[in-house]
Amino acid sequence: MLIRFSFKNFKSFKNENCLDMEATSLKEHEYNVAKIDNGEYLKVSAIYGANASGKTNVLQAFDYMKKRILVSDDSKKNSPIDEENIYSFMINNDPIALEVEILAKNNKIYKYGFEVLKDKIISEWLFEKRVNKFYSIFERENNNVSMKPNKISELVNIDERTLFLNIYSKIDRNNEDFSNVYDWFVNSTYLDLGNPNFERFINNRVSLKILSDENYKKELLKFIKTFDSGIEGIKTTPDSIEAVKNNNGIIDIEVIHKGENGELKALPFYLESNGTRKMFHLFDFFIDALKNGMVLFVDELDAKLHPLLTRYIINLFHNSDTNKGNGQLIYSTHDTVNLNKETFRRDEIWFAEKDKDGISEIYALSDYILEDDKNAGKKVRNDATYNKDYLTGRYGAIPVLEEFDIDYEE
Repeated sequence: MLIRFSFKNFKSFKNENCLDMEATSLKEHEYNVAKIDNGEYLKVSAIYGANASGKTNVLQAFDYMKKRILVSDDSKKNSPIDEENIYSFMINNDPIALEVEILAKNNKIYKYGFEVLKDKIISEWLFEKRVNKFYSIFERENNNVSMKPNKISELVNIDERTLFLNIYSKIDRNNEDFSNVYDWFVNSTYLDLGNPNFERFINNRVSLKILSDENYKKELLKFIKTFDSGIEGIKTTPDSIEAVKNNNGIIDIEVIHKGENGELKALPFYLESNGTRKMFHLFDFFIDALKNGMVLFVDELDAKLHPLLTRYIINLFHNSDTNKGNGQLIYSTHDTVNLNKETFRRDEIWFAEKDKDGISEIYALSDYILEDDKNAGKKVRNDATYNKDYLTGRYGAIPVLEEFDIDYEE
């Protein structure tokens, strides 16, 4: 599970910001919280804010961190990491700083992070928490690494562009600490559904699972039928893995609908609504997160979805019966319909705001201090009308709109 994610100097975020998934002492919606031996953690966080406020940058900061960890220096030139568009405040010549605090599969809590400046690793660290105190596993300054109990001054293949976690987790796969932290990043996902290449990749991935795993196909159909009762089945062409190999790996999907007089009709997948196609793709990631306790970041989850569908997804993660693995959903959104006390705890609601200098910050509703005359200096009450107050600007993080005049004179 993700406990905290801190980031600094990434795109519009100049100063250090922290997305905190550790539950506060609030006594509302206690079923929204995963209560385990190591603590109590939120299962959902929703990030609101105006366009260009920095919501997406929060998610992309984590995606960048993951890619730096998983992509080796040899393959980096072929990776999708964009080194040109992440240093918004490079004029300060300060490094990007990224750090996570996580609960790994071995039930240990780790703190891992690094600093990178102009594509060079400045520092890197990994700590383990024991009895409320963090102890160093390794620390790095430039290319010099100190690892307990050994002192490593030089290591084969380490260079200024490659992270030590990436290197050592491959050298010693039996090292529990390195393997668990590295695998945690492997299993964490950021979804950019607006990327056409990504959508093609998901189409192929889901198609193969439908074809090769009958149980997966049944679960997917059951999921789709919860919001589109007219769907009766899913058909793939070709209908076997061997036939797919002979068809250049191409798989066509058709969705079977019940029409008039109970007649069944198969329609090509591309003719389905945008919302149905999106839910179809998201299912694969939802089921992994819910069953295996993974962290899922989704940019603009609500786009092309009815608010009740968005709430349905949120409830899947809140509900301990469907979310037995304590998976986490972190997403950006403009959906104010679900911005209410019936759906969220105050510490699950986050806002991203950009100031006049173009610097973004994020803050939780549970931490926000009101500034209006009547309640100045007080925090937001749990009986407040969150969506109404947000849209009236009470919490900030909304667009500042100016009048626009059209000149009709020629």
